[in-house]
Amino acid sequence: MAITYNEMLDTFSALRKTEAYLEEMWEGIESFLRGKSRFVFVGCGSSYSIAKSMAAICGMGTGKPAAAMAAGDVLLHAARYRKAVDDAAVVFISRSGRTSELLKALEALKSQDCRMSVASVVCADDTPLGEKSDFVLSTPWAFDESVCQTRCVTNFFFIAAYVAAKITDDQAAMEDLQYLLAAGGECIRQAELLAMELSKQPWTHAVVLADAELEGLAEEGSLVFKEVCQLPSNYYHILDVRHGPMVLIGKETLVLVALGTSGELELDLLRDLKEKGAQVVAFSNALVQYEGAIVIGTERPLAHIAKGIPFIILCQMAAYYKSKETGADPDKPVGLDPWISL
Repeated sequence: MAITYNEMLDTFSALRKTEAYLEEMWEGIESFLRGKSRFVFVGCGSSYSIAKSMAAICGMGTGKPAAAMAAGDVLLHAARYRKAVDDAAVVFISRSGRTSELLKALEALKSQDCRMSVASVVCADDTPLGEKSDFVLSTPWAFDESVCQTRCVTNFFFIAAYVAAKITDDQAAMEDLQYLLAAGGECIRQAELLAMELSKQPWTHAVVLADAELEGLAEEGSLVFKEVCQLPSNYYHILDVRHGPMVLIGKETLVLVALGTSGELELDLLRDLKEKGAQVVAFSNALVQYEGAIVIGTERPLAHIAKGIPFIILCQMAAYYKSKETGADPDKPVGLDPWISL
């Protein structure tokens, strides 16, 4: 069995370890966050996508300014970014803690005499990035040996969701995260069964739609199709797909949607996507049946932020099972390395 598959199956076991670790590290987390007025999250590839969701989680949950930046962009334009990071808490996200663009971007910002507090969130111990940081969260049990990240990115998203829920005393979100940790096996089972069914359908292009805190996660969900089954994919905000991208959606398109309120505007979009001939799967709290779309969810309604965890797992499973149809190696996609060294 593929390494990628085994790592996906281990996701919730890793998340439970991460929850215990975050509680153990809570004093240090609070100390780092104390007094910080704005935040910047920096990543590459998958970690940049997660940085977008982290920024949204931070900004929407705390009301403090938060932004996401691509490390390569910062590296090439450090002087132009100086004011954007000055006096900020800058959080670098990396599976390995060794990605050269992140390390070089950090050094480039330091060379601009930026006043910043630096944290790193990594899935490995004793990393070069950690050595250059003021504070480190390290979860090596979530490290993905496969080139493509699955368990690792879900772990990063969980860290952001858990910390935000605890900092803002969001009891509803915290209870939903706890529920998911307990129901992890069923989440995996449902995602796998649906992914097996979807993989047999004749789609050649995937589109992932999500809003708010899940927008960056949708980008990562799109990326996993490119990497794991090597099919074209895109992501958009839910209603924004009408503004141009709709023309490319048709009978060979799989559309995965993380619904928000399941209100009329979202349901009208599902109808229009089906009329275009797309295979549509919507993750919703309402569990409505609408115009032939497959609508799934959990046994209880989830806070929007918590909904991201089963949603990204569904994207990962769908890409994995489709790789069996495309013949792509999910563990070692041609032309891709687990982390980039410039």
